[in-house]
Amino acid sequence: MKRITARELAVMAICLTLGLLAKRIVSPLTNSLTDFFRIPGGSAAVGISLAFLVVGRRMTNVPCAATMMGFVQSFLALALGMSGYQGILAVLSYTLPGIVIDLTAYFIKQHSMLYCFTACILGAVASALMSNIIAFHLKGLSLLLWLLLAALSGALGGYIAGLVSARLSIIIK
Repeated sequence: MKRITARELAVMAICLTLGLLAKRIVSPLTNSLTDFFRIPGGSAAVGISLAFLVVGRRMTNVPCAATMMGFVQSFLALALGMSGYQGILAVLSYTLPGIVIDLTAYFIKQHSMLYCFTACILGAVASALMSNIIAFHLKGLSLLLWLLLAALSGALGGYIAGLVSARLSIIIK
């Protein structure tokens, strides 16, 4: 088993904190846009938040980095009162995208832009589905629109993750 270095832990800590911060900043904007469609706005903000988990996974190359970051994020969200309607079940909705991001790294070369796009899109859709199961219970067209918003948000987050991690890899190495 690979030992995790202090540098890798620091990168993961920074990325998970930036992910929570990004969600806190982007959510009010997305909520104001999605209120028009009468759907929850969290799915439109989740891709930006997950971009930092992808960056952390890509920069550290630790096998379960995104899962660990999502797990720690869930407890920080609970401690800071950011879990909202999910309560303790936020552990599931924060950890599941991390698991999906880590699983994507096993199927797609981790240092490619395709990995960033795919991991973020799949993570965002998984997060939206888990939130729907836990709290919203959307059906039909509303659910489809919500999942589409999550995928679009994931695509934007994947693009951001690809750009940020490419720049950071040049700076760090």
